[in-house]
Amino acid sequence: MMRLTTVRAAGRRRRRRGTAQRGRTSWRRFAVAVTCALALAAGTVATTTAASIPVSFAVAGSPFSVTARRLEADHAVQFASFREDASGRHRPVAVVGIRQADIRNLCQSAVAHTPLGTVTLQIRAGHARPVRASGLALDLARLEGDMTFRSVEMGRDAATLEGGLTGPAGSYGQQAQTLTIENMRLRAWSLTAGVFALDDATMDVRAGEHRCG
Repeated sequence: MMRLTTVRAAGRRRRRRGTAQRGRTSWRRFAVAVTCALALAAGTVATTTAASIPVSFAVAGSPFSVTARRLEADHAVQFASFREDASGRHRPVAVVGIRQADIRNLCQSAVAHTPLGTVTLQIRAGHARPVRASGLALDLARLEGDMTFRSVEMGRDAATLEGGLTGPAGSYGQQAQTLTIENMRLRAWSLTAGVFALDDATMDVRAGEHRCG
C-alpha cells in the first residue's frame, strides 16, 4: 500500500509539473501572438482612399509615433473630429487628408503592453529613397515640426473641402495646395492609405519602450 501511495503521489507531482509547464507555454504563445498582432497592425495599411473616411474601425487604446526629417505633400486638408476606441471612449483627433506625399527618413513605432512586459515594434524607411503615399488619411493626436503651407485656405467649411476628404457641415476646416513639414514628429491614432510604399524598410521588435525620436 505504501508503494502504491508513493507512485500515485509521484504521478500527481508529474501532472502538476506538466500543468505548470503548459501554463508557461501558453503565456509564451500569448506574448508571441500579441507581438505578431502588433506587427500586423502597424505594418499593414488598409487599401482605401481618403474619400472613405470616417474610419469605420475602432482605434487602439494608445497612439503610435511617427518621425520624419521631411514630408512634402500635395492637396492637404484638415478638420477636427472624434474616433472611438475599442473600449467605447471617443478620442478627439485632427483628421488630416493628403492626396500625395513623399516622406524622408521615416520612423514609426508602436508600443504594446503584454503580461510579460512592454514590447515595441519599430519600422524605418525612406533613407535612400523617400516613402511614397497616396490617398493618405491620419487621425492625429499631436503634430510638431516646421510647417510651410502654400495656397492655404483657413476657416473653410469642412463639408466643402476639396481633395476627397470632408468633415461635418458647419465645422472648421482648412486646406492647402502644398504642405511641407521639416523635422516632423507626430502621434496618431490611425493611418489609412491607398498606397504606402516603403523601399529598403527595416522592422525590429524589441523588449521595452523605444519610441521613435
